[in-house]
Amino acid sequence: MRHGFVRGAAILAAAGFISKLMGALYRIPFARLVGGEGVGLYQMAYPLYTVVLALSTAGIPVAISILVSEKLAVGDRYGARRVFKVSLAMLAGAGAFFSLLLAASAKTLAYHVLSEPRAAAPITAIAPAIFVTSIVSALRGYFQGYQVMHPTAISQVLEQLVRVTTVFFAVFIFLPRSITLVAAGATFGAVTGSAAALVFLVWYLFAMHRTNKVSRVPVFPQERKRELVMRIGTIALPLSLGNLVMPISQMIDALVVPQRLRIAGFAATRATELFGEFTGMAGSLINLPTIVTVSLAVSLVPAISQALAKGNTAVVSRRINAALRISIILMLPAAAGLWALAEPIALLLYDIREVGIPLAYLSWGVFFLGLYQMTSGALQGLGKTYIPVINLFLASAAKFFLSYWWTAVPWLAIRGAALATVFGFAMAFLLNYLALKILVTGVHFKCFLLRPLPAVAVMAVSVIAAYKWLDLIFGNTVATLASVGLGAVIYVLVLGLFGVFRVQDLHDLPFVGHKLIRLLVKLGIAR
Repeated sequence: MRHGFVRGAAILAAAGFISKLMGALYRIPFARLVGGEGVGLYQMAYPLYTVVLALSTAGIPVAISILVSEKLAVGDRYGARRVFKVSLAMLAGAGAFFSLLLAASAKTLAYHVLSEPRAAAPITAIAPAIFVTSIVSALRGYFQGYQVMHPTAISQVLEQLVRVTTVFFAVFIFLPRSITLVAAGATFGAVTGSAAALVFLVWYLFAMHRTNKVSRVPVFPQERKRELVMRIGTIALPLSLGNLVMPISQMIDALVVPQRLRIAGFAATRATELFGEFTGMAGSLINLPTIVTVSLAVSLVPAISQALAKGNTAVVSRRINAALRISIILMLPAAAGLWALAEPIALLLYDIREVGIPLAYLSWGVFFLGLYQMTSGALQGLGKTYIPVINLFLASAAKFFLSYWWTAVPWLAIRGAALATVFGFAMAFLLNYLALKILVTGVHFKCFLLRPLPAVAVMAVSVIAAYKWLDLIFGNTVATLASVGLGAVIYVLVLGLFGVFRVQDLHDLPFVGHKLIRLLVKLGIAR
C-alpha cells in the first residue's frame, strides 16, 4: 500500500488544482475587465487581510492537526475532540476581535499606510472574512488531524466557486459606476466563499460525530484546560509568526514596489499598474503549480507527527524523501515551462505581453517556493515549528532589502522585485533543507535533483523551438497550448529514456495506479 499521506495529498491536490485553476482563470477576465489599476486596488487589500488573518488564526489549525493526530495515535478520541473544542473557542474569539479591528482601521490604513484612499472600501469589505475563515480553519485542522482530507478538499472547491461568482457579480453590478466599488465587491468574495465552506464543514462535522460516537467519559488522563491552552499556544506561536512573515512580505511589496517604481521614473498610475501585473497577474500564475507541494505539506504534518509518536523514525525519513522527490519531479518542469513560455502565456491569458517580463523571472520561484512549503511541513511535523519561521524571516528580510534596492534601478524596475522574490524563496528553502539534514538521518536532495535535470533541459529547448514554429503557422493561442502539451510529453519520455523515472518514484506520485506503472515499465519509460 502506498503512503497514506500521499493519498491524502492526492485528494488535496485534486481539490487544490480545481480551486487554484478557478482562482487563476477568473483573474484573466477580471484583469481584462478592470485593468491593472483595478487589480492593484484589489491586491492592496489582500496583504492586510492575510496579515490580520495570520494573527487571528495564530498557527492554531496546524496545532490542532498535530495534537489531534497524536491523540488518535494512542486511541484517545475523547482527547482529540477536546483539543478541537478548546481550539475552536480560541479561534472564534480571536477572529471576531480582529475582524472588528480591521474594519475599524480601514480608513487609517488606506490613508496613512497604503497612501491610497480608495483602498479603504476593499479593506472594509474583506474584514468579516477573518472571523468566518478562523472557524473554517479550525474545522479543517480537526479533519486533517484525522487524516481525513476530503472535507477540506470539497470545502476548498466550494469556497472558491462562491468567491469567484461573487467577484464577477461585483464586476457586473459596479463596473459602470466605480472601480473602487468593483475592488470592494471582489474582496467581499472572501466573505461569501468562506461562509459557504463553513456551512459545508459544519454539516460534515455533525455527520461524522453521529457516525463515530465518542464516550462522554475520558478513557485516558486529560490535561487541564489551562495546560491544553498552553500546549496549543506553544505549538501555535512559532507557526503564527511564520504565517505572518509571508503576508508581511506581501504587504511590504505593496508599500515598497510602487513607491520604488516611482523613484525609477514611473508615474504613480503606471507604478500601480505594474504592481498589479507583478502581483495579481504573474504572481497568481506562480502559485498554481505549487498546489501539489501545499497538499503534501498539509498531509505531511500529521503523518510525520503520528510516526514520531510511535517512535518510527524510518517512516519519517521515508516520507520526507518521498515528498522531496515528488516536489522536485513536478516543480522543476513547471518552473522551466513558465520561463520558456512566459510571454506567450501572458498574451494568451491577459493579452498583455509585458506581464511576461516579471513572469519569466518569477518562474524559478515556483521551484523554490514548492520546496520551501514541503520542507516547512516536514519541520512542523517534527515539532520544530520555529525553524521555518526563523528561516522565512531571514529570507524575507533579504528579499526586502534586495527589492528596495533593485526595484529603484531603472533598467531593472519590476524585474528587480521579481528577482528579489525568487532569491527569498531560494534562501528560505535552503535553510529549511539544512535543518532537515541535521534533524533527520537519510534525507536527500541532490540525487533527486540531478535525475530530472536532463529531461527538463530537453523539454525547455523543445518547447521554445516548437512555439516559434507553430506561432508562425497557427498564431499564439494554438502555439502556446500545443507547446505546453508537447513539453509535458517530452519531459515524461526523456525521463524514461534516461532511466530517470524509477518505479519507486511512480509509486509515490499521486494519481498513478499500479496498472499504469506496469504499462510504463513495458514501454521502457519507467525502470
